[in-house]
Amino acid sequence: MNEIQLKNWSIALDLAQTKTFYRKQTHWCSCLDCENYREATKYIDSSIAKIFTALGIDLSKPSHLSEFGEMEDGTHLYMGCYHLTGQLTAGPHCSDEDWHDGNTVKVQNFTFGFSTEVTFAHEDLSEPVLQLNFEAQVPWVLEEKPEE
Repeated sequence: MNEIQLKNWSIALDLAQTKTFYRKQTHWCSCLDCENYREATKYIDSSIAKIFTALGIDLSKPSHLSEFGEMEDGTHLYMGCYHLTGQLTAGPHCSDEDWHDGNTVKVQNFTFGFSTEVTFAHEDLSEPVLQLNFEAQVPWVLEEKPEE
């Protein structure tokens, strides 16, 4: 594992294992909300894409994803998580119950943090597993609109 610095964290990361895991992932939800998120990731700001690339994560393949409706600005609120092979060596942990500015970072329309509470992790991911929780405001990019 290699040690990387990312915003407020130091992470011992197995980049090769994480990339291999995401390359092999071919099954995902095909509901309209998830399809929109996957399509929208193609247009994500480069500052966000660089973070996920540095971690070996394929942004279009979250481990878990939920959509919470349209915001006042027309974007849609998504929350979910990604997994990687690694562990935090320094920096704050977050959780669903403990989510605040002190243990998360906001970059453009993404807010994220790292959790040791691992949920929805795929059994093919090598240990140790670190979970990246996120919330994002993403535009609706599909021609087909969600049902009201």
